[in-house]
Amino acid sequence: MGKSDTRAGWTIAAAFALLVPAVAGATDDTAGESDRFFMAEAEGACRNGDFPAFLWPFANSRAVRERYSAPAIRSGAPTTARELPANRYLAADDFPVVMIDYSYVTGASARRFDAPGGGDPHELVYVQVDFSTPSEGVERVDWMPGRFEPGEGDGPGTLIEKTGAGGHLHFRRVADCWQLVEDIRNPEAGG
Repeated sequence: MGKSDTRAGWTIAAAFALLVPAVAGATDDTAGESDRFFMAEAEGACRNGDFPAFLWPFANSRAVRERYSAPAIRSGAPTTARELPANRYLAADDFPVVMIDYSYVTGASARRFDAPGGGDPHELVYVQVDFSTPSEGVERVDWMPGRFEPGEGDGPGTLIEKTGAGGHLHFRRVADCWQLVEDIRNPEAGG
């Protein structure tokens, strides 16, 4: 390797060293911009008292989940659920539903879709999401994976077959919004 080859190698290495932080910063800015967007959507839903509109940014942004989770979250199967500190629950990064193109899908299928080598929309597992208010100040979200008959509007359509166990989420109203207090996952049949 000649002297000019060495200089060229160092020049290329220096260029990469300068480029990598710029690219990483751009990625961080994009993630930050996305989280700011979802945070604004959540705040608007809170101001308007619109819980279904609140679930979308909550499901799609970890930053929103961090802000609007109770200090402890009851999590697990119905008969064995236990309270976890919010930081431990959030560290698992396993929220059960995510919205993609006007439809909720399982969080697990969305993570596979977003992973390197993923991206096949046929692998997404769509879920039916039902909202209810079982008591004053409590919002419940029941979710069920399934096969759907296409409908006329946005969303997956009409549930025609359950394909998984599903679960439910409870949110409690606090001063100016809601907090996640419970994430219960039903056991799979035979499990």
